[in-house]
Amino acid sequence: MFRVVRRVVAVLLVLVCAALLALVLAANLPQAEGLRRSLAEQGLTHLWGEPVSVRGAVTVSLWPNAAVDMDGVEAHGTDGANARTDRLTVAIPPYAELVSGGLRYSLAVEGGDFDVPFASGEAARPGSLLESPIHVLSLLPHLTIRDTVVRFTDTMNGWLFDLRVKDLRSVAEAGRNVLVADAALNGQPLTLGFAFDLEVEKEERERPYGARITLATAGGPDAPGLSARFDVRAPTKRFDHGLVMKFDADAKSLAKGLTLAGIAPSIDGTGKVSARFKAEPDRFSFHDLDLVLTLADGERISVTGQADDLATLAGADLKVVADLATAAPPAVSLRDIVVTRLTGDFRSRAEGMMLEEILISTNAFDQSLREIGPINVRSVTRDAEGHVAFRGISVIAGPPSRPIARLEGNVDDILGFAGVELAGGVDMPVASVVALPPEAQDKLGRIVGSLSMSDAGGGLGVDSFAARIEGSALVSATLALVLDDLGKPGVAATTQVDARLKVPNYSAFVAAFGDTSDFRGQVTFEGRLSGNTDALTMEGRTDIGRTRIDGTLSSLAAPGGRSVVKGSITSPLVYADELLAFMRPEGQRRRKTVKLIGSREPEGGSQIDLIGTTDADVAISATRLQGGGDSATGVKARLVVNNGALRVDPLRIGYRGGVISAVMASEGRSVLRTKGSGTGWPLATLFGHGSPISVSGTLSVVFDLTTRMDADNPLATLGGTLTGRVGRGRIGTGLLDLAGVGILAGIFTSSVQKGESVLRCAKVPLQFHKGVGRTNPVIVVNTEHVQALARGTVDLVRNRIDLRVAPRPITAPDGPPGHSFTVKGALSSPVIAMASAGNEPHGRYSCE
Repeated sequence: MFRVVRRVVAVLLVLVCAALLALVLAANLPQAEGLRRSLAEQGLTHLWGEPVSVRGAVTVSLWPNAAVDMDGVEAHGTDGANARTDRLTVAIPPYAELVSGGLRYSLAVEGGDFDVPFASGEAARPGSLLESPIHVLSLLPHLTIRDTVVRFTDTMNGWLFDLRVKDLRSVAEAGRNVLVADAALNGQPLTLGFAFDLEVEKEERERPYGARITLATAGGPDAPGLSARFDVRAPTKRFDHGLVMKFDADAKSLAKGLTLAGIAPSIDGTGKVSARFKAEPDRFSFHDLDLVLTLADGERISVTGQADDLATLAGADLKVVADLATAAPPAVSLRDIVVTRLTGDFRSRAEGMMLEEILISTNAFDQSLREIGPINVRSVTRDAEGHVAFRGISVIAGPPSRPIARLEGNVDDILGFAGVELAGGVDMPVASVVALPPEAQDKLGRIVGSLSMSDAGGGLGVDSFAARIEGSALVSATLALVLDDLGKPGVAATTQVDARLKVPNYSAFVAAFGDTSDFRGQVTFEGRLSGNTDALTMEGRTDIGRTRIDGTLSSLAAPGGRSVVKGSITSPLVYADELLAFMRPEGQRRRKTVKLIGSREPEGGSQIDLIGTTDADVAISATRLQGGGDSATGVKARLVVNNGALRVDPLRIGYRGGVISAVMASEGRSVLRTKGSGTGWPLATLFGHGSPISVSGTLSVVFDLTTRMDADNPLATLGGTLTGRVGRGRIGTGLLDLAGVGILAGIFTSSVQKGESVLRCAKVPLQFHKGVGRTNPVIVVNTEHVQALARGTVDLVRNRIDLRVAPRPITAPDGPPGHSFTVKGALSSPVIAMASAGNEPHGRYSCE
């Protein structure tokens, strides 16, 4: 038995010695080079996941530990997963350490050059480096990489992450495999850190294997730093499925962060982000996203939410808030209006990505929009300079069967918003833009048009926009505009807007808005707006009924956000009664304002003050003004507004042979004062040829009147004084003399016998309050034989007159009156009647 055991041991020793001898011979004999290369290529192919070839020498050393050195290692994958190293060394620990520790090998790479396509892991061999780089790194407690380049690429879309590792070292610390690398990502120096659990953490039952990946760039006053950290948990040590990750990053310079990502640094600022990710073989989801960016110009952008798939954004529910100018004071002029905040929710639906609950906030108003979508982008690409482009943008708003708006195109640089080419059209009911009563929803038709925009002129602008209102009997309109370089002061006038509007029946048109008007005539407008933000010029013609108004106005930018309007407004013929009916609502009520759907004023109301922020110097003229069967000629005025103060000086109106000269000026923000005089009116012209009593003489007036222009009916606020005087003339009846001297004396009065009174003078002093003029103190009319005194009111608001007239012999002004009478009724057709005895006006008054 002993001999058998001895022979077996001897045979085993011989076999071991033979094996060792064979191993030594295989490691050192030149004749075994092919075998060594073949075995090395097989092992590396298994590790890499693609066929690997070794072009240089393969050297094996056995003491003090086993190690294999390979020169000129190369791999050429069919999908572009290429690799090359000058020298690659694989080794196990010294034999003495193997007795007490496990079999852990080390890897050293020098002069490496790796191309790793983003999609390379989809068809890679399970367990290989291409399938799971984290798994391979976790198996190496001793890894050394020097002077190596790793390029993660997406050649189809142009993405490139160029990672250059100068020196990576791996050590085992406190139960973890820790790797630290000095590297550069896309040319930016940084420090990479990797830490892997060497042992299972039993308290992490579902995912007992952990890893931590950190990234940091150097910081300083001139080069702010960036740091990021990934904490990863996995159910298996291969880290190939079921991963959950917590990501945190803090960028003191967004420009540096963009450069690290291979993106052109079009913006700068600071940012923080945190999120949780879950990786499965078919999807990469995230939740608890909290991204905050603070741009260098002060804008703040935040994004919160989640998505079931990062690649397709399926199941996305993201809330985006962009605070652009929240500190902007309330706008008081149109030039002050800025967008202060944008908010919206991106939600993934079956039809695609939708933008919902959109709110555009400005310092003058807020505007909410209905949902927009689906929003699709065919691809996100990157050019050689790092500009990120959106290709195949498609945005639809409204029902898919009949969208109200559609926009398609490309943006070459989404961060800089450059290289923009977008085009589309709109087809929407007017009722979806303007708030209308339910019964008028279909009465104003649809807005149909086309739009194209680009930055071809050096600034984002609308190359063309054409729209029209169709399908309505109440209104028709067309609009064509070009807005190139509108936002560039000092640029030559390239903005142009051509507009046409026709309302056949204005009363029916405003009824669609729930308003009323006495004016039932036609309203049309045709004009052109051109210029830039420094100067805009409008030329056009407006017809209101039979009134034609031509105008040329220029709006110039002034310091402090103000505007200066200059130009002229002319009309060959103004029909005042039609114009007043057009401007005033029926029944003297306040005109209803047109409201855009989704628009609301900020808390406290809008602070826009057009009068206070717009200065003006406009010449106004009309050849003829006609109304109520009467007419005026030669209307001329110069309207000046300066720092909110309005002044019309001079104002000149020719009327029935006379001339009114006046000055109008604002007092405060609401009161308008008109002061002036009128001279030269022949009474015969004023009363007209159809008057039952002929008169002659010349009328003159002086007035000083105020009214509140912010009232529903400014005429009801009329206050001040007006005094009219008439010099010598004649009254084509002797009845006034007869009423003054009595029937008996009238037999001997020449004027009664002739049927004509000689008018020496007349004075009509009125004091107005709230539109009602009261005699102040009395009206005085002197003929050769009689002085008539009248007391009462002239009510302009109700179009009424109520006077009591007491005539007396001119030789007995303190005596009893003759036959008193009243003048009552409508101003245009009062009724004269004998008055009963009462409080007759009396006293000594002069009409001079």
